[in-house]
Amino acid sequence: MTEHTKDAPLEASFSWPRTVAVIGAAGLIGSGVVERLAVDGLAETVHMIDLRDNILHAHAIDISEAQILSASRTKLVVGPPADGSAVDLVIVAASAPETPDGDRRDFLLANLRLLRRLVPDIERLSGTEGTVLLLSNPVDVLAESLRRLSNISPDRIVGYSLNDSLRFRAAVARELLIAPDRVDGLVLGEHGNGQVPLFSALTVDGKPANLDPAQRARVTEDITGWFFRWSQLKPGRSSGWTTPLGVAHVVRNMAEGELHPATVWTKDLGGLPDSFVSLPARFTHRTVTAELGPIDTTERDQLVQAAKSVAAAAHDALERLEGES
Repeated sequence: MTEHTKDAPLEASFSWPRTVAVIGAAGLIGSGVVERLAVDGLAETVHMIDLRDNILHAHAIDISEAQILSASRTKLVVGPPADGSAVDLVIVAASAPETPDGDRRDFLLANLRLLRRLVPDIERLSGTEGTVLLLSNPVDVLAESLRRLSNISPDRIVGYSLNDSLRFRAAVARELLIAPDRVDGLVLGEHGNGQVPLFSALTVDGKPANLDPAQRARVTEDITGWFFRWSQLKPGRSSGWTTPLGVAHVVRNMAEGELHPATVWTKDLGGLPDSFVSLPARFTHRTVTAELGPIDTTERDQLVQAAKSVAAAAHDALERLEGES
């Protein structure tokens, strides 16, 4: 284990998360997440974990030099805590390469195999109180699978799903020919074809935006077609810049107890099936709770179907995995 930090004393202002472990920190997204957390000073210590130890050391040197510009005193450590202690937040960025021309579920089994191998490490790092934030896709199915594969309580498992809402805002802005920062909107449900854009809560400049049926159809086609358009570029990866910045945004919201979209356990919320889907969520007392406000009947029905779809996909995938054993 190697530490990379400046000689200045650490700030004592960190409440949560004081300690973070990023699994898959050598990859594009994992290293990007480390960079955002470190440069923005969002934790006291960030542990970088990956099989490619030399890449981790290179990233740690590079990022620690970038920290000089932001005056951040976050400590970077290559490797898990030396004393075997748990951390406040485990971020799982390890992922199989995305499948060109396919659906997000096309690489479910590859990522599920990887997740199953990582479960002992995730359990050890998160301990009895740590939170687990999954970045790999399909995030909702993997979150439900992690709940079934591990002893981690489901209210400590979170999946990153902010990008869907960002793409929704961008699509609405294109439709209305306005700047996307004027648009505020949420996408809930299943990441991918089961996403549920909340047109009923859509606003522009803080005021309700009532799109007609043709506009809604075009926006829906835009956001559901995003992955296909991305795959046509054959980049061999998912988004590399939006996700790390979004993760930093989510960590801030969690630390401050702010409501934000995330893939979370439905628990007994509003008659939704027991599963994991993206919902407005709040992090308090080291657990995550969904808080779903009023939505129209069609949107609620779509959320129910999304939750059923995720639960069924996790069940089927785990059965296939068991058959491989």
